[in-house]
Amino acid sequence: MTGRAIALASALAVLFGRCAQSTDHGDHGDHGAHGGGPAASGAPADHAAHAPGAPSGYAPITIAPERVGPLGLTTATVAERDFTRVLRTVGVVTFDETRTAHVHTKVRGFIEGLPAGYVGKLVRAGEPLAAIYSQEVYAAQLEYLSLLEPPQVASGESITLGDAGMWQGTAEASRRRLLLWDVPKRQIEQLEKTRKASRTYTIFAPRSGTLVTKQAVIGNFVEPGSELFTISELGLLWVLVDVYEDDVRHVKLGQQTKLTVQGQPEPLTAKIAFVAPTIEETTRTLKVRLELPNPDGALKPGAFATAEIELPLGRGLAVPESAVLRTGTRAIVFVIATHGPGAAPGEALHVEPREVSVGALIGGHYRVASGLALGDRVATGAQFLIDSESRLKASSAGGGGQGGHGGH
Repeated sequence: MTGRAIALASALAVLFGRCAQSTDHGDHGDHGAHGGGPAASGAPADHAAHAPGAPSGYAPITIAPERVGPLGLTTATVAERDFTRVLRTVGVVTFDETRTAHVHTKVRGFIEGLPAGYVGKLVRAGEPLAAIYSQEVYAAQLEYLSLLEPPQVASGESITLGDAGMWQGTAEASRRRLLLWDVPKRQIEQLEKTRKASRTYTIFAPRSGTLVTKQAVIGNFVEPGSELFTISELGLLWVLVDVYEDDVRHVKLGQQTKLTVQGQPEPLTAKIAFVAPTIEETTRTLKVRLELPNPDGALKPGAFATAEIELPLGRGLAVPESAVLRTGTRAIVFVIATHGPGAAPGEALHVEPREVSVGALIGGHYRVASGLALGDRVATGAQFLIDSESRLKASSAGGGGQGGHGGH
């Protein structure tokens, strides 16, 4: 043994209080304990070095109780817990499509009036938005007026029931055409009352909300399909975020999500309302829709947002991060017993090194796959000192947890 190794062994021996004589390897003379007879005072510690559960290069050790405090030894209990992973993804605030209306015209014509005013104006359902002159609508009004009363009746002549019925049917068809062109019912009733065609017809707001777009300009020519306005109720907004296909199975409808919106000082809470049924081929993501209350109108569509979605990963055994010692390809945990072999309760702590298999680190804990059981007490402090003592003891024993005393 080199001088440095001797010095390290001496220091660790002092640090661990040389344990008790029951753990001393100073005398292997009595091998009868291996044959099943009464164990000698040093036998339990010798057998601990042979523990089949100890990983290669490690051996169990026993710590005197008066050395626990100076070592800084702390412990934790292996327990079950619900594991969740936080998925962070980005998205954009947009309008709630169920609270949005796009206003079009169904006929060709020219815009002659715009009582709607400007983008950002609050409008009520039924409020006038635009006045449009359409030759088609004007001609249809004149046709309907001509059909309101048969010419025979106007001249005082008699008319058969068949002719009257046919005339009435033609008039109804003409009136229905005006309605299908979105000429307001109130304007048709005014036409029937005054018997005078109106030069323009009015487009009214189909719902209450904010005028968020306005393509209509006085004098512009419009035709079927032309979008004139967009009206949206901004009290509830949508946030569309992208989630990779591997994570979608963990996303649940109704799940609460933490949301940070650019320009807003505090995080907000949104609810998952919809998961798209198809995957985008280029990005391999799905759109997830969040519903975000906006009662004061502070949030603006188009703003960027960051969502933090908690993905539930199920329940399992958990061990604190501080209990796991990474040694290259292995993960080692030191399990603490209240008292070790050959030691009376309260006199010593038995420390057993174990190689464990753990999953990803989540919330300061590893999920245990194997190597630990519910209720195991593990060291969360002083592991490096315990690790050094365990390795030194295994080296002195000639092979550690896998071997034992080669002469046996």
